[in-house]
Amino acid sequence: MSVGEVFSSVNFRRSLAWIFLIVGILLYACGYFFVEHESVWREIAIKVADVLVIGVVLGFVTNAAQFIGIFKKDLQDIIYGKEFLEQRNDISQLWETVSKVLFKNKFPTIHKELLKVVNDYLPKDEVSYYNDFEINTTVEWVDKNRNIIRVTDNVSFDLIAESTDEFEYPLKTWTTIKEHKKDYSNNTEISVKGAGSYNIIDKGEYNDNGDICHELILKLRGATKYSVEYTREKTYSLDEDYILGLRAKYIIKDLRVCLELPEDIDARFTFRGTQLDFDNVKCPKNQIKKRYKGIVLPRQGYIFALRKKV
Repeated sequence: MSVGEVFSSVNFRRSLAWIFLIVGILLYACGYFFVEHESVWREIAIKVADVLVIGVVLGFVTNAAQFIGIFKKDLQDIIYGKEFLEQRNDISQLWETVSKVLFKNKFPTIHKELLKVVNDYLPKDEVSYYNDFEINTTVEWVDKNRNIIRVTDNVSFDLIAESTDEFEYPLKTWTTIKEHKKDYSNNTEISVKGAGSYNIIDKGEYNDNGDICHELILKLRGATKYSVEYTREKTYSLDEDYILGLRAKYIIKDLRVCLELPEDIDARFTFRGTQLDFDNVKCPKNQIKKRYKGIVLPRQGYIFALRKKV
């Protein structure tokens, strides 16, 4: 019920209440001044007057409480509504105040630093998120004597965009190469399904803090959901780069990981900043399967550390 509806119903109740109140007062007058004290009609008049007057008072209190409650709810809908909040220029101060309540005023000396960390994790400029992200990685020997391996990643996910406008999705992979540059290779094949269209721009390879970074830019437009699949095959030295992992670009909703290894290579798994642990999934002896139910935030993910068995 809106405030306007409350007002219209209140007007009717108010008129009825005045009638009951006047009748009650008249009955009081009759009972106390115009009817004999010993008469049964005096008691009836006073009792009926009590019912009418007390009912009016209780009705007024009830209506007032109802009106205040509804008015308060409508006021809250306005104050905390999206349109109103978007117009406020003090939203940061409001967020700081709200966060203090959420944190129950704990850690007052580091509250601002804690709030900054939480705020940095909240996506503000991102345009999409991942859904149903699955990675199947296979490691195999190319030259066991020289510890050269081939790593094949088969990745699939739904990329959910906030609009049909064009945006860029960067696909990067880093590899540590020192002495075995001739053994290094990197090839990626991408396919995208959906109502929109896409272009692939190969930015090539460049040095990034001593590692080789291969970057592809996927330009997407025309849809709000893109089913992306890609296969990436890399050859390099296990001695120079023994880390496999994922650091999320966007938010991921549900993540599944499978790593298949030769018998003489093992791997140690660790999560990368996620709030929850990954669940283990039953699999053959030469595989490691993990599943994360929930939200993986940007820059979170997992790491596999590979080691050749001695």
